[in-house]
Amino acid sequence: MLTRILETVLADRSPSEDFGASRRVRAVARVLSLLGVVLFVGLAIEGITLLFIGQLIAVHILVGMLLIPLMGYKIVVATYRFAMYYLGAPDFKRAGPPEPLLRAIGPFVVLTTVGLMASGVILALLPPGTPEAGSWLVIHREIFIMWFAMMTIHVLAYARRAFRTASDDLAERRYRSLVGRRGRLVSVAVALALGVVLALVMVPAIGPWSHYLASLGVR
Repeated sequence: MLTRILETVLADRSPSEDFGASRRVRAVARVLSLLGVVLFVGLAIEGITLLFIGQLIAVHILVGMLLIPLMGYKIVVATYRFAMYYLGAPDFKRAGPPEPLLRAIGPFVVLTTVGLMASGVILALLPPGTPEAGSWLVIHREIFIMWFAMMTIHVLAYARRAFRTASDDLAERRYRSLVGRRGRLVSVAVALALGVVLALVMVPAIGPWSHYLASLGVR
């Protein structure tokens, strides 16, 4: 099993990119890769803000809100691929499932992601310094620890192939006749736009949290 996991980690491209794969299998692999790359960048920014949360709370909240629709979109597409495989769709069966370890942690990645998003929104909307905010801050932190553990495995397994596949799609390399490239790019752009709207809605929450952290001397 370890050998197969290493093959997954070191693979340049997903098996879904094989020439024998159907168009929808390739399309699903490509949109997941593109979303993965965008989320990787956004989550890296979120990670940096945690180191300077007192100064970068505004960035933390805004980027977090920006990523929510993208995370939701990725969960929907990944769930579709999961469902097609286990419902016996021949083309998804030929592409094969993830390795057992990655398949096992998949539901936990989804659950912790949803929990992290939901707790983050609730926390941002609560008045800082209140007992309710304190309780949700603890919940948010605990979910983050679980999410980070699951996501680290997930990213290590898929980052290399995701960047290569997304690069191919953006540069129109390989499978130039593949239908749906423009639709994939537009769908990701729409998710980003929804994230911008959500971030703008949450702007009023920044001031109270910024002042609260400053009053505590948090840097």
